[in-house]
Amino acid sequence: MTDGAPRNHKPSLMLFIPAFTGGGAERVASNLLSFLEKHFDIVLVLVENRRTYPVPGNVRVEALSGSLGGLTAHILRIPLHILSLVRLVRRYRADVVLSILEQANIINIFASRIIPYKVVISQHIEPRRQYGSKGVLGKIIFSASRILYRKAHHVISVSRGIKDVLLRDYCLRPDAVTVIYNPIDGRFFSTYSADPPLFELPERFLLHVGRLRLAAKAQDVLLEAFRKVSKRHPGLALVLVGEGEDRRKIEDMVKEYDLERSVIFAGWQENVAALMNRAEIVVLPSRYEGFPMVLVEALAMGCPVVGADCPTGPREILGDDEYGLLVPVEDPDSLAAAVERLLEDESLRAHYSRRALERADDFDLEKIGNQYKRVLNRVMAKQAE
Repeated sequence: MTDGAPRNHKPSLMLFIPAFTGGGAERVASNLLSFLEKHFDIVLVLVENRRTYPVPGNVRVEALSGSLGGLTAHILRIPLHILSLVRLVRRYRADVVLSILEQANIINIFASRIIPYKVVISQHIEPRRQYGSKGVLGKIIFSASRILYRKAHHVISVSRGIKDVLLRDYCLRPDAVTVIYNPIDGRFFSTYSADPPLFELPERFLLHVGRLRLAAKAQDVLLEAFRKVSKRHPGLALVLVGEGEDRRKIEDMVKEYDLERSVIFAGWQENVAALMNRAEIVVLPSRYEGFPMVLVEALAMGCPVVGADCPTGPREILGDDEYGLLVPVEDPDSLAAAVERLLEDESLRAHYSRRALERADDFDLEKIGNQYKRVLNRVMAKQAE
């Protein structure tokens, strides 16, 4: 661990992400590690050494100085993080640094201005939506990323919708951006689906997985829809998996709607496969997404899904009601109607369960991992600029 030189002939890759805890992008990074470590000598670099996802034994882990904190604290620490990343690139002689999420992307590009190395960045959400509600500091990050992203050797977008935004708002060249969907290790995921859940589940329930953040995940729309559905299906429950800054507001809404007996706050759960394996339907009411992994995971479990047709990702995953039902954004009536349609039509549920498994194969880890491998190898093969 003290010797930074690569241990074998494989190219040296740094995978850089702010943390390795329970978000969708972090799940993607965990899946990618299990594939890429076969082809690269990998160092996982975190801003803060918080980990809930497994790391392969031969992948080294480094953490930059400081902690994540709030947005202001993060911005103030950026110079320290840049210098720390520069030191790690030198120590491990990294051929390329692949960063995930915008904060890591900005640090990665700045560091490459100090010591030349190949930079690949991965964009998981539409930046304007992510930072538009964060005031002046959010505008600073958005403006900085618009300038800096042009300095990356290549950009990976997790959906066509996000690529369109990057081409339009960031003025990136089309050949500088590759769309690669998020992967899922279906065999690994399904292995854990038979495990017993860590808490007692109701007999019949809808499942929602996502950060408890109303502005993005729209749990308010979900609760309004569920209130309508529960009147026709009084034995049905709603399980909310996730934590976030709006938990108290959502709890207050549950009380206001008199749903305390049928809504379960499950917190963060490592094994969502076990829950999806037992759920009637997975519901995604979001106002916006990047590329919602929860839909891909539900497809891999053969679980019928209902998703809001929000920017970006759900339509690319589900098609035009080909692999699941899409409903308009912020429309609890349509959401409730789609859920009831599936609940009350067993043959329709069986149809979407079959189609889900067919679609999930398109996001297989080997297929997606090889797409990442091709991009990384192509970037490393280019002459240094």
